[in-house]
Amino acid sequence: APAANDNVAAGIDAVRPEDVDAVKGGFWTKLAEARPRLGRLGKARDLARNTVLLFEMLVDPSFKIPWRTAAGIVFALAYFISSFDVIPDAVPVLGFFDDALVVAEVAYMFSADIKRYEETRRARSEKRSRRAA
Repeated sequence: APAANDNVAAGIDAVRPEDVDAVKGGFWTKLAEARPRLGRLGKARDLARNTVLLFEMLVDPSFKIPWRTAAGIVFALAYFISSFDVIPDAVPVLGFFDDALVVAEVAYMFSADIKRYEETRRARSEKRSRRAA
């Protein structure tokens, strides 16, 4: 397992600020293309949920994250968007397996920031609900 983690860490280190815009521009299109194949597979739905959560965390202007976390998210989402995977996405069932592993590893590495983001979103939602009541 350390080799995979080392590869992910090296990928994160290689992320440049301009990569953020590339991910922002390509994410929704890739997710829309992938969704028909993701919806049929139970665990693949987790991949869809996790990628959306990471994307929302990346683009939320009211939530500040360290550059290393942003770079990790960009790396995971860029891997998801990329058509150059270890296992091509077109391969039935296994096509998104490598994407899911990369997204899961990044989610694990930055779980404290993700938890903080989820708590912030929950608190915001509760505040809006109280105001609406």
